[in-house]
Amino acid sequence: MLIPALMIPMIESNQPMPAAKPTLDYAPRQRGVALLATLILTLAVTIILGNIFYRHQIQVSQAAGSLHGDQAVLLAISAESWARDILLAENDDVNTDHFQEDWAQAIPFLPVDGGSIAGCIVDLQSRFNLNSLSNYTASSLKKEMDGTSVGHAQVWESLLQSLGYTLDASRVAVIVDWLDKDDSRINSYGAEQSEYSLYDPPRFPHNGMISDAGELAAMEGYNLWDLQLLTPWITALPEVTPININTASEQMLLAMSNGMGVEFVDLVVSGRPYTDLAAFYGAINQYLMIGEAQVQARWPAALVGVKTAFFQLNTEITLGQSKLQVKSIMHREGRGAPAVISREITVVPAGVTTLLFASIADDDSGAEADDNESDKKYYMQPLCEAIPNNYNADY
Repeated sequence: MLIPALMIPMIESNQPMPAAKPTLDYAPRQRGVALLATLILTLAVTIILGNIFYRHQIQVSQAAGSLHGDQAVLLAISAESWARDILLAENDDVNTDHFQEDWAQAIPFLPVDGGSIAGCIVDLQSRFNLNSLSNYTASSLKKEMDGTSVGHAQVWESLLQSLGYTLDASRVAVIVDWLDKDDSRINSYGAEQSEYSLYDPPRFPHNGMISDAGELAAMEGYNLWDLQLLTPWITALPEVTPININTASEQMLLAMSNGMGVEFVDLVVSGRPYTDLAAFYGAINQYLMIGEAQVQARWPAALVGVKTAFFQLNTEITLGQSKLQVKSIMHREGRGAPAVISREITVVPAGVTTLLFASIADDDSGAEADDNESDKKYYMQPLCEAIPNNYNADY
C-alpha cells in the first residue's frame, strides 16, 4: 500500500503549511516613475531652451545697441560737419560774434530713422578760461590786485564772490601755481608739489595748461562740489583768451564790472552786439565820462573781446535704445575751416531722461517740489538747457 505510507508523514508532521505568496501589481508604480521622469526631462529641456532664448535675446540686444551706438556717433560727426560749415568765414563774420548770428541758433529737433538729433553751439569764450591765469607772475599778480585795471585774476575772484564764496588770496594763487611751469609758490598763499605730496594719495601739479576744467577739483582749496557749482561758468582752452563781451552771461559781466556792478551789466547788455572794441569803449566812456584811454586801461583788450575762436557743439542723439551726449570743441582762429580739437562722448543709460539733477512738482504748475522725496521727479537736463541763459530778451 504505497499511497497511505507516503501520506502518513505529511499528516503527522507538525510543520505549518507554507503560506502562499501574494501577487504584487508593479504596473501603477512603473507608470508613476515614468511620468515623474518625463516631467523632470520636460522641465530640464524647458530651462535649457529658456536659457538659450534669453542669451540669444541679450546678444541681439547687445548687437542692436552696438549698431545704434555706432550710428549715433556717425550722426554726431555729421552734426560737427554742419557746425563747421556754419562757422566758416564764408558763412560767418569772424571779426565779431554775437547771438544774432546763425551759429547761435539751436539745432532744430531733427527726426532720423529710429531716433532724433538736437543740439546747439556754445561760445566758450563767454566763460572764464582757467588757463588765462597761467601767465601770471608774483609781480604781475600783485600789481593787478593793487591797481584799478581789471584782469583775469580779479574777474575770477569777483565771480567766486558773486556765487557766494568767501574770498582769500589763495583762490587765485593755487590755480596759478598749478598751471605755471616752476615749482616755486607764487606767494605765501600758493601751493606746489611740497604741499600736494602731503595728500593721500599724493597729487601732482600739472605745471602747464590744463585740457580739462575738471582739474580744478584737485587743486588746493577746491573740491568736487566747487567744480559742479562752477562748471557752467568755466572752461579750459589751450591758450589765454579774452572774454567775449557780446556773449558773456550776466554773471560773467557782473564779475567783469570792476566795481560798477549791475550798472555795468545793464549798460553792456543794452548796447550789444558790439562790432569792435572801440564801440564797447565808446559806450562805457559815454556813461563814465573818464576818457576812452582810461576806459581801455580799466578793461584791457587782454580781458575783453568781441570775437571768438573756440566754440563747443553740444549734440544729443537718440537712436533706438542708445542715447549719446556729445561735446565737440572747435577752433577756427587762423584756420581755413574750424577744426575739432576735442570730443567728449557720454552714454546716457536707457530709460533715463536726459539731464542735470533737478526736481519738479508732480503737477503741471511748474512749482518746485517740497523736501519730501516722494513728491520729486528726477530727470536729466539736456546739454543746451543746462547752459546759463540769462541774456537780453532781444537775443
